[in-house]
Amino acid sequence: MSKKQKITVEQLKAFEPISALSEERLDELQGLADVEELGVGVTIFREGDVDNQTIYLLNGDVQMTSVSDHTLNEIMNYKSKDAKHPLAEGQPRQMTCTAMTLVKVLRIDNSILDYMMTWDQLAVAEEKHKTEQAEVAAASSETQVTEDDNTDEEDGRNWIRRMRHIMAFKNMPPANIKSLLQRMETIPVKENEVIIKQGGAGDYYYVLTEGAAQVTRTVELASLSAGASFGEEALISGAKRNASVTMTTDGQLMRLAKADFDELLKEPLLERITPDEARVRVAKGDVWLDVRHVTEFNHSHLPHAVNIPLHELRMRMKELDKDKNYICYCGTGRRSSAAAFLLVQNKFKVVVLIGGVQKIPQDLVR
Repeated sequence: MSKKQKITVEQLKAFEPISALSEERLDELQGLADVEELGVGVTIFREGDVDNQTIYLLNGDVQMTSVSDHTLNEIMNYKSKDAKHPLAEGQPRQMTCTAMTLVKVLRIDNSILDYMMTWDQLAVAEEKHKTEQAEVAAASSETQVTEDDNTDEEDGRNWIRRMRHIMAFKNMPPANIKSLLQRMETIPVKENEVIIKQGGAGDYYYVLTEGAAQVTRTVELASLSAGASFGEEALISGAKRNASVTMTTDGQLMRLAKADFDELLKEPLLERITPDEARVRVAKGDVWLDVRHVTEFNHSHLPHAVNIPLHELRMRMKELDKDKNYICYCGTGRRSSAAAFLLVQNKFKVVVLIGGVQKIPQDLVR
């Protein structure tokens, strides 16, 4: 049996690419990561496993072996340089990892980590873009700072702060988040106020940002707390509301009108290709575009890839050639989807590698 323990923010900062996360994201990740203490001989993961986890070695030694590659038989110590990076990146696993001593490992759900990386990089990019705009405005003798400009700047910072509720939008295209938050209306609500009435028409999508509520259909079905979203079923199906939602405390909601929901929660028309299709395209001249952090790229990347991290993409688009075809990739496909959306909006020819490099770890150059 493993013993579950806690991780500190300072410990998290020792790992890549986690070290690039903001303090706010690190605080959130601290409560979502699991530390396990495992005994000698315990298998941490097996070749062929699909566990959808990012795993780091915190203490001890592990052995890395592969049935398909008989030459692979390595011992890794937690103090080694490679231990700053995840163990055997890739899904399914390309090797088996076994504890050679008493070890501690850190386990993080891939979706959680990649989503945090995506939103932090988008937030950094947005702040840099606003800084650039402000510098250009300051350099122009014809530009004056007005009260409205200050309001716009505050709104820009505000949507970034509100990203703490972002897990409610896990299935929406990441690049749509700013537009979505700008169009959402914030409304105060009171205890016992009925937000949705069973049998009513679907007109809004809601996110509960403060307070608590309950879902009922004759009897109570569920309790909702801050960060919960509701109301999408009727908007998607066009049917009547199938339950009621009533506030159990005072609070606050964000709501999105049906027309905006239909527009912003639909996947942008991005072309996605399989690893096999990507290899064929690269052989014909397409270019790999890696949008991960520099530390991730330096650790491993696809052959001859160009590295422009997602949070730098807006500023560095001029380094790309609109006459070339790019295959955008990250670890899982989430950050690359956001990057590709931005590139398509700027008339670049780009496709997204389905599943990211975790699907083709054997192609990586280290």
